Amino acid sequence: MKTITLTTNPTSDYRAAMQQAAVAYLYRHRCEHLAGDSQLLNNCVRYLTLSLEVPQHLVQRIAELAVAEFESMTCNRVAWLGVHPNSGPYRPIIWLLDNCTQQRHPVSARLLPTRLLLTRNLPH
Repeated sequence: MKTITLTTNPTSDYRAAMQQAAVAYLYRHRCEHLAGDSQLLNNCVRYLTLSLEVPQHLVQRIAELAVAEFESMTCNRVAWLGVHPNSGPYRPIIWLLDNCTQQRHPVSARLLPTRLLLTRNLPH
C-alpha cells in the first residue's frame, strides 16, 4: 500500500489538515471513481460537510483543491492503447493499460467518461 506524503504541516493550518483528510478519503475510495468524474467532487464535499463538519464557506474550495491533488496523484495510472480489434462500429471497445500492473483491459466505451472519449477518434 502506498503512503500519502503531507505537503504542508496540518497541525498549524486548518485548511491544509482538512485538505489532506479529503485527499486521504478520496485515495481510500479511489476504486469508486474515474478521474474527471463530477461525482468525485460531490462525494468529497459530502465527506467534508458530514464527517469532518467543515464550515460551509470553506467546503467547496477545500474539496476542489483535494480533488486536484488526488487527480494529479492518480491520473497517469491508466493509458489509452486504442480501439480493440473485435470492436463493433456501434459499440466500440477500448484497450486501456494499467501502468501499475502493466495489464491490458478491454472496456466498453460507454463506461468511460465523455471527456476521455472526446479526445480520441472512435470509429463511427
